Amino acid sequence: MKIFRYYKYILLLSFSLPALLLAQEKVVGLEENPVLRKESKTMMPVLKAFLAPDTLDLPFFDDFSRETIYPSPEKWEDQDVFVNSSYGINPPSVGVATFDVLDSAGLIYEHANTELFIADYLTSRPIDLTSAGSKVYLSFYYQPMGHGDYPQTKDSLVLEFLAPTDTAWNRVWSMPGPDTNIVQAFKQVLIHVDSLKYLDRGFQFRFLNMASISRDENKPGRRANSDHWSIDYIILDSGRSPTDTVPHDVVVAAPLQSILNNHESMPWKQFKKNIYNEMGGSIPIRYTNLDSITRNVTRDFQIWDVYDDLELHAYSAGALNISPWQTIDYQSDLIKNFETSGEDSALFIVKAWLVTDDFDEKINDTVSFEQYFGNYFAYDDGTAEAGYGIDGEGSSNMNVAYQFRAYMPDSLRAVNIFFNRSYDDENDVPFHLTVWDSDNGVPGNILYSKENLKPEWEDSLNTFISYKLDDPVPVDGFFFVGWQQTSEVFLNVGFDKNRIKNNKLFYRMMGEWYMSTFPGALMIRPVVGSSLVTAIVNQHENLVYGIYPNPVSDVLRIDYGDFSSVQELEIRIYDSWGRILGQWNSTTDQIDVSSYSPGLYIFELRDREKRTRKKFIKID
Repeated sequence: MKIFRYYKYILLLSFSLPALLLAQEKVVGLEENPVLRKESKTMMPVLKAFLAPDTLDLPFFDDFSRETIYPSPEKWEDQDVFVNSSYGINPPSVGVATFDVLDSAGLIYEHANTELFIADYLTSRPIDLTSAGSKVYLSFYYQPMGHGDYPQTKDSLVLEFLAPTDTAWNRVWSMPGPDTNIVQAFKQVLIHVDSLKYLDRGFQFRFLNMASISRDENKPGRRANSDHWSIDYIILDSGRSPTDTVPHDVVVAAPLQSILNNHESMPWKQFKKNIYNEMGGSIPIRYTNLDSITRNVTRDFQIWDVYDDLELHAYSAGALNISPWQTIDYQSDLIKNFETSGEDSALFIVKAWLVTDDFDEKINDTVSFEQYFGNYFAYDDGTAEAGYGIDGEGSSNMNVAYQFRAYMPDSLRAVNIFFNRSYDDENDVPFHLTVWDSDNGVPGNILYSKENLKPEWEDSLNTFISYKLDDPVPVDGFFFVGWQQTSEVFLNVGFDKNRIKNNKLFYRMMGEWYMSTFPGALMIRPVVGSSLVTAIVNQHENLVYGIYPNPVSDVLRIDYGDFSSVQELEIRIYDSWGRILGQWNSTTDQIDVSSYSPGLYIFELRDREKRTRKKFIKID
């Protein structure tokens, strides 16, 4: 009998093995950038109309640490690259400029092809080098791939110079794509600007990437964002030398993350039920001494309750010496819990900053994070670097399930899913939304299933499509949400590579559940609570409106756009600490910010129940 069962198993396996080998979980590159897709509608006209200085003076510096998605129009002429804190891996300072095959609107270039083509440009404003002398050097750091796609060896990152009297750009440096897909560290490049033709008023430099897209031969028409390069910490200055490779700066090297133990965000009532397990005991900050000498650094922290407009907690973690080229991952002890008057939701701004020497760059010494509590559980940070799914022969009817935990009995009302748009909407196919209970840590019985739903998309950052359940599903303890496939088509759900939660992600194949092998967080968020109407905030987030110019020096103007028909709106402006600087009604179409100090600010539109925010930068 045992022998018969053994051969029966081998026989079944032999028939199913081809499908087993072809059907698999997969992570692929994005075919558009949803962040740029939304913001380009309002930001691009503003950036193109920005009145920049005719010529910049030395020193020229940018490390892309400002919280914006486009390069600063004060320093750069074009907006092709994506400024972010997601794609670079261990960059010199927080924030990088990423080159890929997507245009400023977040779409694959129309001229993209499998052969080489020029994709993104990053072009400096004209710079005055008339009195710079002969010791002018340009330095920068670069990294291929990062959290994106690795460039092929035929691809390259290129640096070019333009002399004021020239009509053609001159290539002065290039780097081919690596011959491996292993992540490489950021490397520094130092270029001598030594030709007399460059040492004049109107000199410019630019980066560009030579790229090529690939096609999936098994699925013609599939294209994906590819050939990522990230650059950081650009310095052009006089009085330098071939050995001047040391920036005299101590910098924040990574963005702040959620200070919860298990989630990026979670329902406020669920958090309050289990504060001591969910509330992190520290605020983590990563900072680096880029200098060649030991530096003394003070670390300060603050938590601001936005809804109550109140400083909840502020403290200094004291000073510490940091050795040359040392990176420190510091965990600042946090002894204060989140407290607010809100019952259904809460919002806190967590801020960390360094107090360093006066000669340090000050733009890269502060980071902040919005810790939001609403009515959903989230492991992801809201930004997709890739897409996840199951495809291949035999993948029809396979399941994907994501584990969550309710600390108190609750009602699952909806499931929010972030779908990436595929080329020609290839992933516009039905799926069955499914909810399971837990069976010793893996999905068990099906609690709910809603059949033949389809992916939907919105041109918006953090826009998850909400799939409402027909009836609330009681949940308590561990539960799973996900889908059952109805075809072999790759569904392409957003995948956050900066949050590692694949131990919560499972897929079912051949009747067995397997834990995902891809590090990251799937962008699925279960929504719980008594009512979707009273619990959901930020329902205005899909509406389009604009504030300009951004950066702004004196008057901030408001284009209400889709909000023109919304009644009883209120405007608020917060500083980076979360403090309210002013309130206006919606008859206001411009706000004088000339008295504000240079830095990052938050513009908010709100009514009695909902709110939406944009960030803007005040400059001198």
